[in-house]
Amino acid sequence: MSTALKRWAPPRPLVGSRVIAKVLRRHASVQGPEADLVVAVITLAIVDCLDREPYLRASARRFVTGRPLDGWTDLVGLPPHFVREIARKGGYLASEEAHWVTVPRNRKAQPSVAVNELEVADA
Repeated sequence: MSTALKRWAPPRPLVGSRVIAKVLRRHASVQGPEADLVVAVITLAIVDCLDREPYLRASARRFVTGRPLDGWTDLVGLPPHFVREIARKGGYLASEEAHWVTVPRNRKAQPSVAVNELEVADA
């Protein structure tokens, strides 16, 4: 008897992280290496909104949708609502509930090669 598992299958974003960073840099009122660093942090947080690791994904979503983003966007003169809209339109703020899929659980786990080699060595 096999049981099913629920797994989060993130959607494919509509644009890549380079496009997100380029758009944010273009609209930032502050330019320079420090602004590039701030935009990189914001971009990484947006991309992490689709991460398969639940804690990282939840943390990134809290950052992008919450007040922490406001301080970062102020550093480069970006409106936080604009950054959230870019993340949403880029496909990075997809609904959590809509992307859980049920996958079958395998009956037996396949032994790894290393385990088989250890058994042969012990024999």
